[in-house]
Amino acid sequence: MNLSQSQYNCIGILAKHCDLSKLCVAENEASNFDLSELFCDFWMEIESIANEVEVYIADPELPEPENYTEKTFLLNGGVYLDCSEKQRPFEGVYKIMAYYSYARYIVLNGFNDTATGMVTKTNEFSIPKTLKELESFADKYRTMGKISFERTVRYICQNSEIFDYSHCPKDKCGCGSEKCGTTKAKG
Repeated sequence: MNLSQSQYNCIGILAKHCDLSKLCVAENEASNFDLSELFCDFWMEIESIANEVEVYIADPELPEPENYTEKTFLLNGGVYLDCSEKQRPFEGVYKIMAYYSYARYIVLNGFNDTATGMVTKTNEFSIPKTLKELESFADKYRTMGKISFERTVRYICQNSEIFDYSHCPKDKCGCGSEKCGTTKAKG
């Protein structure tokens, strides 16, 4: 699952000339090491849902996928009614991926591969941030991604008749299993 550059709008400071190859690496790492750990066994289902929605968007002549509205909300975010019938916003999978990818991109972008090894990018007109500062900044985005994940899981659990996420509590309320929803991967 790859995001478009516009899906990073209002997430972080992505320069118009951002290094797309490094962003691609960051997305791949976020998918394989952050989101797959957060969503556990449901991550493969999410990738399947994203593919199903993307195929339909590309060819609207196809029959609309079952539960299309709920699936697009899962990906793009929206508002749902919680257990106490209150409206709750959630960011959706694409926003979660953008937060985690951007956190990884922050660290990756400061380095370049050369024939003699990895180097820190510098030039005479700027002073690079220290790795510690970059890691701190990246952690901020990882934290926002985790909060977005928790909100999105609540949406998934409220729609457990549609989404087969095994870590939802039986009554659809609450936060779910402690064993799932963690990531140890750092940028």
